[in-house]
Amino acid sequence: MRILDKNTDFYDFWQGIYPDASITFDRTDSFLLTKKIFCDHLATAFLRSYRHGRVQGFCLLQVNHSFWLFLVEITKETDYGFPTDYALDLVASWKNYNAARRLIKIDMIDFDWKVCSKLYSRAAYHTYDMEKIRKRIQTLTQAVDTGNFRVLSTIDRHTVWKDGGEKEEKHIPILKACGIAGLVESLDVFLAFEEYFSLEKSSAERTESVGLTDCEKVGNHGFNVKTSFRGKTPKDAVRAE
Repeated sequence: MRILDKNTDFYDFWQGIYPDASITFDRTDSFLLTKKIFCDHLATAFLRSYRHGRVQGFCLLQVNHSFWLFLVEITKETDYGFPTDYALDLVASWKNYNAARRLIKIDMIDFDWKVCSKLYSRAAYHTYDMEKIRKRIQTLTQAVDTGNFRVLSTIDRHTVWKDGGEKEEKHIPILKACGIAGLVESLDVFLAFEEYFSLEKSSAERTESVGLTDCEKVGNHGFNVKTSFRGKTPKDAVRAE
């Protein structure tokens, strides 16, 4: 897969190791997902969670049919409670080919009370216990796969300023600066993008020729209309098929 973009990300080097000119990822609609942008979305997500004093939450990354679930913890904030730094911990990664295909999607999410209540630490209310989370990974991944969660904020766009004071909205996040790059395998991300474009390409291709007669369609499927149907006429052969 070739990547077209003036920006670079942590998985880009794989295009030199596994060159494939038949697939091109036009990533010119990209923006650098900085910690500042990530913190802005954390602030939005935590406000929408309606849980005062909360410093932890979940982040879900999807590329094609691949998913990565992270636990996010705010580690620094302003006097007004606005997050300025955070820590990420990878909880789980998996594939779900029944999910709708997405190029890339990053959501701050919240699970329902029945799920969250089993993850809290006894020592601190509304603080997650990583050991309990590890024991219930299947519960969390199933909740994601079945849509049993709430999206609090989505990192799907960012406005960048161009020369001359013009602004432009970008939609593909570059992941290397937000902390995700150190927790996921770069090859897994690269292959997930490559698979996305491969599936898109396959979906766009026509699987049956256009403008053929019924008899020609029968022949296109590998049958001989004179012999494959025990002497039946082409009309009968098509009906039998």
